[in-house]
Amino acid sequence: MKFAINCGSFAGLACCSLLTISSALSRPHILFILADDYGWNDIGYHANHSAEGYYNAANPSGEETSNVAAGIMRTPHLDRLAAQGIKLESYYVQPLCSPTRSTIMTGRYASHTGIGPDVLVENVPYGVPGREVFMAQYLKKAGYATHAIGKWHLGKCDDRYMATYRGFDSYQGYLDGAQSYWRHAGDYRNSTTLSDSAGETPVCATPAEVNGIYSTTLETAEVDRIVRAHPKDTPLFIYTALHSVHGPNEDPYPLVDVNATFPEIVDYQRRIFAGMVLALDMAVANITASYKSAGLWEDTVLVFSTDNGGIGSGNNFPLRGAKVLNWEGGIRGIGFVRGTDSSLAPIPAGGVTHELMHTTDWLPTLVGLAGGDTSHSALPLDGVDQWPTLSKGLPTKRTFIIHNVPVTAVALPLDGGGWTTSVCLSAVDNRTGSCHAFGVTGGAIRVGDYKLVVSHVGRAPWEDSSPAGTSQYTPGGRFPNGTSVFTPATPTSQNEPYGNVYDAALQRNITVYVFNIKNDPIEANNLAGTDKSKLKELLDFYNAYVAANGTVMGLSWRYGFQDSKHAGTVPPNPDGQHCTGAFNANGGSPYCHFGREFECFVRGRKPATGSPIASAGSRVAATALCQSACAATEKCEWWVLRNVSGSEQTQQRGSDAQAAVCDLYGASPDGAVDCSTCEMGPKVCPGMHPAEQRKHIIGLSQATVDALVQS
Repeated sequence: MKFAINCGSFAGLACCSLLTISSALSRPHILFILADDYGWNDIGYHANHSAEGYYNAANPSGEETSNVAAGIMRTPHLDRLAAQGIKLESYYVQPLCSPTRSTIMTGRYASHTGIGPDVLVENVPYGVPGREVFMAQYLKKAGYATHAIGKWHLGKCDDRYMATYRGFDSYQGYLDGAQSYWRHAGDYRNSTTLSDSAGETPVCATPAEVNGIYSTTLETAEVDRIVRAHPKDTPLFIYTALHSVHGPNEDPYPLVDVNATFPEIVDYQRRIFAGMVLALDMAVANITASYKSAGLWEDTVLVFSTDNGGIGSGNNFPLRGAKVLNWEGGIRGIGFVRGTDSSLAPIPAGGVTHELMHTTDWLPTLVGLAGGDTSHSALPLDGVDQWPTLSKGLPTKRTFIIHNVPVTAVALPLDGGGWTTSVCLSAVDNRTGSCHAFGVTGGAIRVGDYKLVVSHVGRAPWEDSSPAGTSQYTPGGRFPNGTSVFTPATPTSQNEPYGNVYDAALQRNITVYVFNIKNDPIEANNLAGTDKSKLKELLDFYNAYVAANGTVMGLSWRYGFQDSKHAGTVPPNPDGQHCTGAFNANGGSPYCHFGREFECFVRGRKPATGSPIASAGSRVAATALCQSACAATEKCEWWVLRNVSGSEQTQQRGSDAQAAVCDLYGASPDGAVDCSTCEMGPKVCPGMHPAEQRKHIIGLSQATVDALVQS
């Protein structure tokens, strides 16, 4: 083995390290570990470390973040790995699971993919649109072996939404947002290989195979299996989305005996949670041990991240709010990166960065590190390459983050005449069910050091993801006498929002907050009423983003309901197991009726029986023919919302009502509407990205902006 001395500077400090020189690889292995619902102060290096000189950017005053009775989490392995690399202290995620995972995989904001602010729920008829290119697809093209393990949560109603059709060689895990830590059958898939043959679906695990085994044990065993069989001269990418520490709170015994290990924690649920956190830490230790045993560790870059802030028994203190919400407790994430021990991609140990970073940055950062190329992407990336910041301490190129800009309202034609600004299609067609829509209102952006929070004075979380009165999120529970186990030394009173201006177009009251997050990470000092120039700057930025052509409506609001044409029963998939998700051998589940992404539509019409497309010998051939037909018409779309505004409403009422029906069904269910005359077809041709037709999306009105700034 060869060695080299590496000297340089990081954030202005000189540093040297002893590196091994890899003889087998020219690019590093990449290991991405994603924790679930892991709160800011539930990792050891964030908890009560002010006395040790560690500057916690979210806790500049150095307040105690917990106490012994409330539980101080033990994460020795995570702490050690973080200390060997760089801690990300101004790192942002989305406030919910699916949106964050989508940003990681696509490098694009939730408001550009349509996966957010809401999560995918069971039986919704959509997934991350097929036109999006996943990180694994880029890495596969760059010569990497690619594997996904654990929680998917990016679409399952058609097998082409699943991992093995998004660039991964294999997948083992569960498709929905959560499950029991001990009972997995019904939504747990065994590893399968990529295949273009019709009906190729990850096989559903049987109870005998997976039940009674703790989630992290299943996940780490699959990592171990892969790395032991992996050739050392081939670069490897493993995406491990661990179950921990998402609910339900389930005792990890005998992996961890919570009563023996954490007797000091008063609240029993918090005690179980501490055991779950320790099980997470042990899982990461086991994964790294597998890499070392297989001889891969010295050439591996490790990324560790949470998907959103903590909730339930978690601890985000002193940050405000929790998972689901746009407050810092929901979106400021735990994250660190450890570089290779070899010369392939080293990162100086002991690093801490306060440079702005977002989950969309992982795709360009890691694909660039792997020697891949994103420059010819048909879809513009929102992420920036952060490797110079991570490895050399250079300033980031990122200047803003779109935390959430939900499409607040959309003009849709009603079946019976008139218009609605509802974001749920049940208002357009009463045959559909109610939408599942977290965060239907309430947005937030970050520009430089400043954050704008827009609240629509709705209920949390189903309406407003920025609700007023949200407090700091503290851990601990209560003593038997009713007093809190943990009381902050200086509890922060939550200030009132500014404005409360009625917006006639949105039919809602609007309030706003402006914070200097660098100076005020706990969002205690609302500057909206005192710094009007900054307020106007941020409101104009917010509205400009909403109005931009690439900003799309969350797919949960358009397709976020169970397929009304499905009876609700789940027939057996080919292996005889009753398994959620795709199971139809000839092109996907009935759950996908409204999404219909993978059927071919040209100018609103499905190819006739006997046509070249309909009679193609395989799904691959049919897709290619469909792409050609759509390319010739330039009329392909993922979904279409008509451009209807103001004076156009009356004169375009008829054609747009027709278009809405065509868009929803692909063809009029009762034959009353001839969809061949629609201006645009309702479908995207898989893999195509034509210029999107502009939708009529309603942002904050100019009158509202003026009233907020001038009041």
